[in-house]
Amino acid sequence: MPSLYPDIPARWQPAFERYRERLEACLAVSSAWLLLAMIHLHEASHAYLHVHTVDLGYLEWAVRAPLLFAALLTLANWRWQIPPWPARYFLRLMGLGLSGLALSMVFMFARYDPGTLNQIPDTLTIAIFGATVLGLRSFKEWLLIVVLPIAIFVVAVCWAGLASITLATVFIAPALMMLVTCVFMTIIRRLVLEGFLAGKELQELATTDTLTGLMNRRAFTPLMQQEHARAQRTGEPFSVVLGDLDRFKLVNDTWGHELGDEVLRETATRLRQSLRQQDVLCRWGGEEFLILLPGTSAQGAFTVAEKCRTHLEGQPMLLNGQPHTQTISLGVACFDGTESVTLLVGRADAALYQAKAKGRNRTELAASH
Repeated sequence: MPSLYPDIPARWQPAFERYRERLEACLAVSSAWLLLAMIHLHEASHAYLHVHTVDLGYLEWAVRAPLLFAALLTLANWRWQIPPWPARYFLRLMGLGLSGLALSMVFMFARYDPGTLNQIPDTLTIAIFGATVLGLRSFKEWLLIVVLPIAIFVVAVCWAGLASITLATVFIAPALMMLVTCVFMTIIRRLVLEGFLAGKELQELATTDTLTGLMNRRAFTPLMQQEHARAQRTGEPFSVVLGDLDRFKLVNDTWGHELGDEVLRETATRLRQSLRQQDVLCRWGGEEFLILLPGTSAQGAFTVAEKCRTHLEGQPMLLNGQPHTQTISLGVACFDGTESVTLLVGRADAALYQAKAKGRNRTELAASH
């Protein structure tokens, strides 16, 4: 299945869709208020500044009705979430309403009041500009909002036998504005994408260990605080497991730091494979890894730790074509309902020290606080 956003890594695409939806929601609400104001201002200026030989009366209001309805529907969604549609639907409705209004007015004046066509270009230019802006999401949106109504307009003009040359002159300024706006909106779409990517990359640098791809200590600590607060509120248990690679200095001294880094990366991969989806793995520092196990008792955490230990030990890693069996010692601590996160991790660290003292490559459960 092709990627929805080819320029964005798959792991960020859901976040980008949410980010884009928020931008579109702001654009939709702002556009709705602006369009309502413009309709009333245009009506006032139309009555006092323009001279018509034919009174189109209710027909003019009829072609304004879809745009008014779309703008009011957008504001209803903003205020009461009724109807509960994505913002892009409202942008489409308003864009189609705006294009339809402008082109319908041109058609009516060309057919019933040709002498007023010289009053149309400025209004049409503004309308086409606005409709093009509302096609922010993609080129396909612009085709729907602008090009489709123009195609229908051309068919209607041919059907009615109107003077196409005269009408073509009316569209010169709007066409130039449409071209400029299309280029402008392409740049805006690119800036939105680049801004999102830059923000995500900075966030990832701040929260991710660059060597292993795991969450770093800075990002992991708030998660432990949140789980601590949840456990205090609900009374449910949670546990932490602190692991430290055995004799890792010897690995670096024997194989070099580059292959030592490869051992860390492979360790992170195997530990991650041993955990549930809700568990969180962190590179705590150096060759230490910390695991957060929500809703897990001491015995359950001990079982998970043993699974991690045996999965790491069970298959040798290849370093320069030579097998290397890496082991890990682990300390397990379960939240007792009162202690702080710092004390909890301290108990896991004490249990890890016991595991090292008892010969390494083992799991120890922390004593009660």
